[in-house]
Amino acid sequence: MARTIAEIQNQILEEKGKQATLNGLTDNQSKTAIWRLWINIVATAIWIHEKIVEKNALISRPHTLNWYREQALSFVYGQDLIWKEGSYKFDTQGLSETEISEKKVVKHCAVSEVDLSSVINPDTSVNQIFSDYFHNQVGVVFIKVATESGGYISPVDLNVLSSFKEYIARIKDAGNQVIVSSLPGDVLKLHLNVFVDPLTIYIKPQDIKYYKELMMGNPIPEDYEFDPQNGALISKPSVKPVEKAIEDYLKNIEFNGAFVKSFLVDTIQKAEGVKIPVLKSVKTVSSLGLGNLAQQGNSAARNSEPLSEAQQLESILQDASKIEYFIPKAGYFDLKSKYFEIKVNYVPYTFYRDNRIE
Repeated sequence: MARTIAEIQNQILEEKGKQATLNGLTDNQSKTAIWRLWINIVATAIWIHEKIVEKNALISRPHTLNWYREQALSFVYGQDLIWKEGSYKFDTQGLSETEISEKKVVKHCAVSEVDLSSVINPDTSVNQIFSDYFHNQVGVVFIKVATESGGYISPVDLNVLSSFKEYIARIKDAGNQVIVSSLPGDVLKLHLNVFVDPLTIYIKPQDIKYYKELMMGNPIPEDYEFDPQNGALISKPSVKPVEKAIEDYLKNIEFNGAFVKSFLVDTIQKAEGVKIPVLKSVKTVSSLGLGNLAQQGNSAARNSEPLSEAQQLESILQDASKIEYFIPKAGYFDLKSKYFEIKVNYVPYTFYRDNRIE
């Protein structure tokens, strides 16, 4: 950041004090002394020069992936984009800081590109290299954006997204290809076996044997209903520590960050009343894949084998149980989706009396 005129003047005065030949310049209290006026003129000239250099450095710096992210988060919806001092800026004259903040609807952004070396084999033919180059969209900048609604990450409204794409098209580097997306969150289904302290967490006694059957992979009556209070704190029935720990972990994953199984298990392990958490199943699918539900339903109907929505969803879910970590296609999971599921088999931790369940 450029120095202020006062800072430059003070540095000149300090240097003057080090020069014995300038001791004759007195009248330090007089602001009209000719030598003090010259210091002010020189300091002003240096300040102007530093501002110009600073601005040129800002404009001419390479547009990195982080630069695109900064520009995305600076998007002000509904305001004119003007060219000013060598760069595009939003005209926010007359708006308060609060109003500007409210108009910055892009709250989350991730920018990436395909690494050339990861998709091209140097031993292949020239034609194949060019084919791989274009097929894998090397040289394309991918921008994922999202906003927030009710404390949850959510996709940007289509009207806003259209305006945002036009904004990016104007400010991007000439010749660069940019793909902007804002998708509904990915679907996530988690199944766990959790051993808990029966003195802390409530489990209906009649439900325990059925939980154990499920843990061993055995079927139970289809119409059997578990007590909805299972898993709640005895001291505070409104709180379910396992479910709360899972949702807190998912909400705190950075946008376009990785879902890491071991991190999730570590988080659950710290929850009140939890003894041993075991993550048995992780299934997910991009929101783009949900469009196949209706298509599969129609296909099944033509074959006289109608499938329920749950069955259709199960058929398109991808099993990620053996993957240590992965990044959701949309950059986040939709925790408000009707398809989001946390299924927990609760068993009291009483190994000192019961045989261990494999």
